[in-house]
Amino acid sequence: MRVASISKLVVAIGVMSLVEQRTLDLDLDVSAYVGVSIRNPAFPERKITLRQLLVHTSSLRDGENYRLQLGTTLKAELADATHWDTAHGPGGYFAYANFNSVVIATVMEAATGERFDRLMRRLVLTPLKIEGCYNWATCEPSWISRAAVLYRTGPDETEWHPDGPW
Repeated sequence: MRVASISKLVVAIGVMSLVEQRTLDLDLDVSAYVGVSIRNPAFPERKITLRQLLVHTSSLRDGENYRLQLGTTLKAELADATHWDTAHGPGGYFAYANFNSVVIATVMEAATGERFDRLMRRLVLTPLKIEGCYNWATCEPSWISRAAVLYRTGPDETEWHPDGPW
């Protein structure tokens, strides 16, 4: 399962596998893969590449969400101004953003026609004998039983409350 930023390393291995297969190109405009223009509105002439997404120089930011909620499209999420650094264009300024991984996964799916979790299992997890998954529905029951719980405070454990119980 996603293990915070460690998962990004595993995704990078999957990306590089597809680069080796010539399915992906690190320096191609990612818009070409997904059929949606992915541009920082303050720098519309500058493309965004997988290389930039992988090294956090894409000018994307996490904004309110860094996940695509069920029923939300990448295009709609990218229209949210909070996802863009309008002071720094793509390619030169490092700023860590989890949302880069959302775009990378979408590019991987578009380029292969394969669902991200299944693609990662085929490309990385199974060959490296990693007992893990990117979707609870495809996890082995024995793996689920060993999963760690992410704890939050609050009455329903969905919000952070500094004075709440663990």
